[in-house]
Amino acid sequence: MMTKTLALVATTLAVAVTANPTVGYAGYFYENCTTPSIDAGNAYAGSCLNVENFPIKSFTAYVESGSCADGTSAVLHTYTASGCDEATLFETVSVDTEKQCFEADVTLVSIKSECV
Repeated sequence: MMTKTLALVATTLAVAVTANPTVGYAGYFYENCTTPSIDAGNAYAGSCLNVENFPIKSFTAYVESGSCADGTSAVLHTYTASGCDEATLFETVSVDTEKQCFEADVTLVSIKSECV
């Protein structure tokens, strides 16, 4: 019985980790993600993260840890107001484990990642 319980717990944890990517984000004052970054954070799947209220010209994003379930992929939603209000959605970008640079002449205030 204990072996079955441990196997079930291990399987549940593996599924939870697989379905919950953490997306690394950094905002840049300059285009082309030219250093230095002026803002950074980690967006945990399904959770809204308020970031600094600085105007940026570009940002980087990548899956820092975890992954999505088969048939889905990670995205990062970026917003121009706090609280990840859908009415203030600026852009949704697809992300993977390779750090990518996105141009964005905007003031981002919150971000959220998820698997779609």
